[in-house]
Amino acid sequence: MYISKLAIHRLRCINKMEVVPHSSCNIIVGENGSGKTSILEAIYMLGFGRTFRKSKTAELVQFDQNDLTIFAATESDYQDTATFGIRKYKNGSSEIKVRGKKAKRLSELSSEFPIISFTSDTIDLIDSGPSGRRKFIDWLVFHVKHSEDVAEIYRQFDKVLEQRNEALKQADLKMIQAWTPKFVELNLQIQSMRNEVISQLQDYLNKSYRQVESSKVNSSPTITYKLGWNSEFDLAELLAKNQGFEIKRRSCNYGVHRDDIIFQLDDTPVKNILSRGETKRFVLALLLAAEALLVTKSQKHCIWVLDDIAAELDYQSIVNAFSVGKSQNNQMFFTCIEKDLAIIQQAINFEHAVFHVKHGQLLN
Repeated sequence: MYISKLAIHRLRCINKMEVVPHSSCNIIVGENGSGKTSILEAIYMLGFGRTFRKSKTAELVQFDQNDLTIFAATESDYQDTATFGIRKYKNGSSEIKVRGKKAKRLSELSSEFPIISFTSDTIDLIDSGPSGRRKFIDWLVFHVKHSEDVAEIYRQFDKVLEQRNEALKQADLKMIQAWTPKFVELNLQIQSMRNEVISQLQDYLNKSYRQVESSKVNSSPTITYKLGWNSEFDLAELLAKNQGFEIKRRSCNYGVHRDDIIFQLDDTPVKNILSRGETKRFVLALLLAAEALLVTKSQKHCIWVLDDIAAELDYQSIVNAFSVGKSQNNQMFFTCIEKDLAIIQQAINFEHAVFHVKHGQLLN
């Protein structure tokens, strides 16, 4: 599936814009503050309901407006044109339409749009805390385990975790014991799904890393799942044994909400040995591996959004990203400033479209 038409209203400096993208590769050119990154934000919002920037919804909506809207028409090899839309209000509420019909949950829209982003913050996947790594794996679980109601499992877990935490704060033994069995059940479900997807991702990472980082063909990248409790113990028994400790801490100290995913190269954590440039290429390989797994398991093709690509990757990495992206038959959106356009076009050896943006408007 690819976006055949994109309409954006009242998002940052974009009052009204309609884009008819190329089905494969799109380069969005403009100076800083021109609105080019906001186009990527709009696409990203279809897959996540939020921006990839550290911004609240109220900051996305134009200051004198109450809401923003994003509309997308899509086409694919096996379906007629379909339409999707999201409206976000300043108070954080949303209205969603999937295939022209009102949807109750964001997950119904997200399932249609597997979005992969590569931005200046993507390196946080390696450098920051475990929360971002859990979100990355859970995004992959959501799309790979498409035949199961994964979103509902995670919604239930968040609710039960909140209720059990409240019971621990109140030292309410009856409520703690009432919520614990469901808490254990959901933990084991999520653990199983994460473990399965991480194991599958490993196979694809070995190949993609060699495609991106040709100087390290003899190195072995690995992904290790670090469980949020000692796996030598039964979780229910561990919680019962440490109930007093959790009450004292006033929170659940064991569970998948404390999981981490460790990325290593030759058995050494990536964050300890790679330069910033090497880390970016490792993350790019990881994202390419995630897409390959997703395509194999769900037959969905990802839509890539890459912000200021020339600043984030060296020339050879850009060439690799384009070539692998083309082979995966996905749709890509890149932003760059005017002076970097020539080098990016030099890296492309297939048909593409170029859009120039200024003051929130398309010039072509």
